[in-house]
Amino acid sequence: MHLSMKQTQDLNLVMTVQLRQAIELLQYSTQELEQFIREQELMNPLIALIEPTVPERIPTSKAITRQTNMVDTLSTYEQNIRDDLFEQVKLTFSKDTDIKLLKHIIYHLDDNGYYEPPFVPIYKEHEIHKGIHLLQTIGPLGVGARSLQECLLLQTIYRHDSPKHTDEVIANHLEAFANKKWQQIANELHISLCDMQAIYQFILTLQPKLSSLFHQEAILHNTPDIIVQVKDDVITFSLNDFYLPKLKLHPDYVPYITSNSSDKGYFKKHLSDYQWLVNSIEQRRLNIIKIMTALIDKQKGFFTHGFAAIHPLTLREVAEQIGVHESTVSRVTTNKYVQTPYGTYELRDLFTSKLQTTTGDSVSQVKVKSLLTDYIKNENKNKPLSDQKIANYFKTSHGIEISRRTITKYREEMNIPSSSRRKEIQFS
Repeated sequence: MHLSMKQTQDLNLVMTVQLRQAIELLQYSTQELEQFIREQELMNPLIALIEPTVPERIPTSKAITRQTNMVDTLSTYEQNIRDDLFEQVKLTFSKDTDIKLLKHIIYHLDDNGYYEPPFVPIYKEHEIHKGIHLLQTIGPLGVGARSLQECLLLQTIYRHDSPKHTDEVIANHLEAFANKKWQQIANELHISLCDMQAIYQFILTLQPKLSSLFHQEAILHNTPDIIVQVKDDVITFSLNDFYLPKLKLHPDYVPYITSNSSDKGYFKKHLSDYQWLVNSIEQRRLNIIKIMTALIDKQKGFFTHGFAAIHPLTLREVAEQIGVHESTVSRVTTNKYVQTPYGTYELRDLFTSKLQTTTGDSVSQVKVKSLLTDYIKNENKNKPLSDQKIANYFKTSHGIEISRRTITKYREEMNIPSSSRRKEIQFS
């Protein structure tokens, strides 16, 4: 055996903590960015915030999403569920560690009320578990759950009227329950079909998502991230971020940064984190401006005439125009809303493809989804059609060439169950 030593060079891409956080920051809505900035203030002693001078946010006048045609917003801005939870935390808990933990979880609740952990974990699994259960004592049941199963389970555990064995069904038989295998579940739990029916009726009363409470903040009371105005056929836009606090170095700690004292090393990392945050926020802002400029160029008809004039557009086309990677466009357009003269839309709604018809014309993806929603809404609930039969119906009745797989994709995007799950339940 011959032993030798040799030196080699390898080129590897290392995903640093700050790079992961910068990527996450791109996906934040303006409201989420505000929450993130305020959380960073708690963690970094060098960060001081200058509050905006404008006292109130301006609610949008209209809201349109993929799931609904139009939602009229309330005329006055109401306190949102997160603000209420923060107040309840301060009134209910006295331990600083519990308050800080609960604030972290509330900061990271998505629009469905689920806990969405940051890229870089701050708390351990058992600590988050404890915090979620503490939240159940002050918030709507299921808040802070990390999955559908946990959300249903929390509601079952903390409700006093849950039938016996309901928690076992959710914890151990949820997939079988979703597939309506009543007899199988009843046999395994040694209960009757009558008991199973009571469990089924109870679970129907649970909320799989708390979007009715949280999504109103994103839609009904949402301050849009971008505002587009059209005057004399001239389209302009502005970032609606006036309510974001401005970042500055805390004046009490500046002398420690510039001095040669032993404390300088302690503040070095905090200074690096502060500079990273400032730069990342600015980079996010510049990317939004670039993408909106490209969208106005490519979707002028949409901004002047609404969805009827939208053109097919892909993320890649915009990425190539502004010289960034497609994934950057994808992240920047996530969780963002744009207010237009025709309503407030998700920014992702401006990217759409077209399907061919038998006459050689084309129809937008948005129109097809609207037809699909209306058709399923009015179908015979005792005999709902499969995706293949719906595809056949689209071809014969509307002349739209669409595959079964595409119908399935659109249905899942709109959270519409499959035909077997749409069928009316009948217990024997």
